[in-house]
Amino acid sequence: MIMIKKLKSYFCPKHEEKKDFSSFFSRASVEEKRRLMEDVARKANEDQRNLIERYERTNHKAA
Repeated sequence: MIMIKKLKSYFCPKHEEKKDFSSFFSRASVEEKRRLMEDVARKANEDQRNLIERYERTNHKAA
């Protein structure tokens, strides 16, 4: 039995934990999920503000 465990550990190294999006949501705590979603929303809002500012700058120059 011990020999089998040693052979398995030698030939089948431990798998590295997946770090993809679905694995995160399967394993993360509620607090981690909340922080991630707040960060994503904050960055999306910032991107939208920047896009609107660029749009307004180009329209004022053309007018």
